[in-house]
Amino acid sequence: MNKIICPVDFSATSLNAIEYAAEIGVKFHSHITLLHVFTEQDFNKIVEEETVGKSFKELTAMASKKLKRLADQVNENYKDVTCSSQLELGDLYGKLKDIISENHFDLLVMGTTGVSKVSGVFFGSNTQEVIREVKIPVLCVPQEASFKGFNKIVYASDFMKQDKVAIQEVISFATTFNARISVLHINLSDSDKEYNAFVEDLKSFIQYSKINFVNKKFKDDIGLGIQEYMDEENSDMLVVFRKHRSFVESIFHKSLTKTLSYSTDKPLFVLKLDYHHE
Repeated sequence: MNKIICPVDFSATSLNAIEYAAEIGVKFHSHITLLHVFTEQDFNKIVEEETVGKSFKELTAMASKKLKRLADQVNENYKDVTCSSQLELGDLYGKLKDIISENHFDLLVMGTTGVSKVSGVFFGSNTQEVIREVKIPVLCVPQEASFKGFNKIVYASDFMKQDKVAIQEVISFATTFNARISVLHINLSDSDKEYNAFVEDLKSFIQYSKINFVNKKFKDDIGLGIQEYMDEENSDMLVVFRKHRSFVESIFHKSLTKTLSYSTDKPLFVLKLDYHHE
């Protein structure tokens, strides 16, 4: 994770994500790029009292100055991290995709707005769109998240063969933070025999002492079971694997938004194991 990109719209939510990006950057000695995709309407919403009567050129200059100030603060407050700022005009998704592809970023860290009570969308439509479109891992940081380290990480497993590769990626991250990993399977109908065989297969090649496997029986849906387990264990982050398309989409379905609407304080790390640098 040598290169991290963090979109910033100057909201409290996006500023919170910068802290997570910086804390990860410290561990991996990363370069962080703070990206602001400027639209006059959105910028006016954030700093309305400052923008009255300003020309478009003046507004972009203001946004660029604010963004550079944030980058300077990261460079001042965090050792072993370098941070730069980049302002672009246009569409967030399009710019993110192009910039990530051109600059070979390793991780996207973005603030998320939790559950939309109106549309019933978990983590907001912007985040869902970004998760679908970009080809690198995405760390989604809810607006109520408070960084206290990554001591307990939950990887949500669904018995896919790619879990072997995904868990190795989680171990690489967890090792840096000396974190404990819980490989969690929410058992709605699977047999214990199938689960035990899956775990034994995983254990045969995993070389990490701080890992445990949990087969949680739950009568309702997967998402509620995951949330309950994370609450019980006071976990710090949930990790899912994007290539499990149906599984990840099940996490984002509307019934789950109701169960998670009370809990918007844990980051979601979406792995993308099929990405590669051109």
